Amino acid sequence: MPSTLIVYATTDGQTRKISERIQQTLRASGLETTLVDVGTASALDPAGFDGVIAGASVRYGKHDPAMARFLDGNRDAINRVPNAFFSVNLIARKPEKRNLEGNKYLRKFLERLSFRPMHVEIIAGKLDYPSYRFIDRIMIQMIMKITDGPTDGKSVIEYTDWDQVDEFARRMAEAIASSNESARQSENSDAADPDQPGKQGN
Repeated sequence: MPSTLIVYATTDGQTRKISERIQQTLRASGLETTLVDVGTASALDPAGFDGVIAGASVRYGKHDPAMARFLDGNRDAINRVPNAFFSVNLIARKPEKRNLEGNKYLRKFLERLSFRPMHVEIIAGKLDYPSYRFIDRIMIQMIMKITDGPTDGKSVIEYTDWDQVDEFARRMAEAIASSNESARQSENSDAADPDQPGKQGN
């Protein structure tokens, strides 16, 4: 059964919630999964998985630096298998910000990486003023005012499109399962070919 590593960096919990939803979909598709916070991901070797999905939230225009270190530090291992990176941010509440061309946060993040994900997904996050610290609430209200978003300090709005999350997870499940099957068939073919180096009889 193919195994997938899901690594997330969350600020207020929404990216973790999205990662858990992705995990559920992958499991329903027959894949084994391991879900970890990027803060503890150093204990795992991505080379031991058949697929890697990483996701991080954006706060004040930036993704968690720990995610950048994880992706670049494990670039070679991750690139050997189907992989994806998803960005969770509030500007993605606008449809035109859900693509790489329209989302400067993700563009800038990827420009700083030596790692290049095979797939990227931009997912809208959650606005939850009551849960923010005072300074964060003020800063986010200012950003929302600039971007024509809600500024009422009592607002709690989940912008996440769960159908989008499910579809993204299904696409990745198919890619990982297909890649794993191709690798398995290739291994079986090599084992059955007597002309392969090292396969000759004594």
